[in-house]
This record gives sequence, C-alpha cells and structure tokens, in this order.
Amino acid sequence: MSFPISPRSGRSEALSRREAVAIAAAGLALATWPEMSSAAETETLDDLVQRVTEGTVPAEGGVRLEIPALVENGNSVDVRIAVDSPMTEAAHVRWIHLIADKNPFPDMARIHLSPRAGRAEVAITLRLAQSQTVAAVVAHSDGRYAIARAPVVVTLSACIDGG
Repeated sequence: MSFPISPRSGRSEALSRREAVAIAAAGLALATWPEMSSAAETETLDDLVQRVTEGTVPAEGGVRLEIPALVENGNSVDVRIAVDSPMTEAAHVRWIHLIADKNPFPDMARIHLSPRAGRAEVAITLRLAQSQTVAAVVAHSDGRYAIARAPVVVTLSACIDGG
C-alpha cells in the first residue's frame, strides 16, 4: 500500500507503507517530547538517586568521581569513576549509575560489573546540557549503595536541541 504525497512537494511518487510508518512514529515522538522533558525537569537529583536505589539512602564515600569542575564544551566531558572494592565473589560492585539531573535524559549510563572485572574502575565520555551536579551511584553485592557527587560548570552547553 502506498500513500500519495502532496502535489506541493514536487515529488510524483508515493510514500511506501514503511516510510509512512516512520514519519508517523517520528511525529509521535516529537509530539510527546515536551511531556518527557517536563517530567525529567520536575525530578531533583535526590529524587533520581532515590529511584535508582529503590528508596535507600546511599552512603557518601568509597567512590571517586573524577570530572573537571569547569568544562569548556558540554559535548565531550571525560569522567572517571573508581570504587573501593576488592572485586571478589563475596564483595564486589554490581553496577555504577551516572546521573545528570539537568540533562534531557538524566540517566546517563549504567555500567554493570562482576568480580571478573578485577577493578571497579570505569572511564566514560558524557554530554552535559548545562552546569549541574553529576552523581555516580554504586550498588555493592551486599546490598549497600554509595554515592559521589561533583558540581560541573559548563560554558558551552550540549543537548540544546534535546538530543
């Protein structure tokens, strides 16, 4: 099945069903975008951390979040997270979750680890929409949570168009 294109477009061929579905899906995504971003804007960093830890208050300490305090370009921000953990079968880091509450999508990354990782240390490059506090939440195998926070000033923002 094909759908005719408006004569104003200058194209004489018709849209295929696949193209029509793709256009409709893109329109639906754009129509719901303000709802998604406004929901993220209402959650504070503490709310996001509580959601990730299922209501448990994470302990401060044991996590090193290395991120520049001043970032010239929010499109490329290098981050390093290191957790004090023996990384044995009995005691290891299950995951590290990065949160930037002022980004259009605040849940930046979740890195899953196992004892086979050897070290609880990761490096990642992020995009930051604006100046904000970035948090690294860590889940340990014994059910404990830990957190490190770092304020970052961004001079040239990323994610301006919501991307």
